[in-house]
Amino acid sequence: MIKFFRQFRQRMLNENRFSKYLLYAVGEIVLVVIGILIALNINNASAESRTRNKELVLLKEMRQNLSADLRDVRFNVVGNKGRTRSNEAVLKALQDRAELDDSLKHHFGNILGNYQMSENTAAWENLKSVGIDLISDDSLRNAIAALYSTKYVYQENLEKNMDDHYQWNQLYPMVLKNLDVEAVWVSATPVDHEGLMDDREFREVLKMNLFIRRYMQGQYEAIEDEIEDILERLDAHIRHLEART
Repeated sequence: MIKFFRQFRQRMLNENRFSKYLLYAVGEIVLVVIGILIALNINNASAESRTRNKELVLLKEMRQNLSADLRDVRFNVVGNKGRTRSNEAVLKALQDRAELDDSLKHHFGNILGNYQMSENTAAWENLKSVGIDLISDDSLRNAIAALYSTKYVYQENLEKNMDDHYQWNQLYPMVLKNLDVEAVWVSATPVDHEGLMDDREFREVLKMNLFIRRYMQGQYEAIEDEIEDILERLDAHIRHLEART
């Protein structure tokens, strides 16, 4: 084909048909430019396809991570509710000077302890390494970044620096001093039930623990809602990417 164009061009020059040759030369340049543009467009489309495939793989991994996180936070929500109920029951029983029974023994045994999230961050770390701009949905990208870099970090600080610290430095010494624990989270008996009713320090420690339990409950439930929302949006975006491939 190239040889044909060269022969055609040489024949026009030999025949001194300069105007037609000029027109042909311009046409040849246009064809070359169009060919280059087509090649560039194909290369760009190929690169975009590889990028979207990479995004799809990473988002599916993130969906698995967040699904595991959701199961974990739901476990914390249920467990923390039970711990909160036990603190409420013990505090009310002491304030009402209620008699000790098996139900109350269970609540005494269940006042101590807290929960901690075990978030899965493998996909988030991978995303940061390749660049979070890989996620083509701006709103989804911002929501994911906020969850991992802000909310998870804040929750971890609460668990370790507030809740865990209070459990072991304030509540545990009170439990050790005033309760005989038959089985942790199952049953405990006050050393002096009547005296415990008049122990202001014990009640105040319980009140603060109850405040922390309720605050942590709100945080766990907020994260649960956030993960559920992101998972819904992830699924929608994954379906969109799969439809394009």
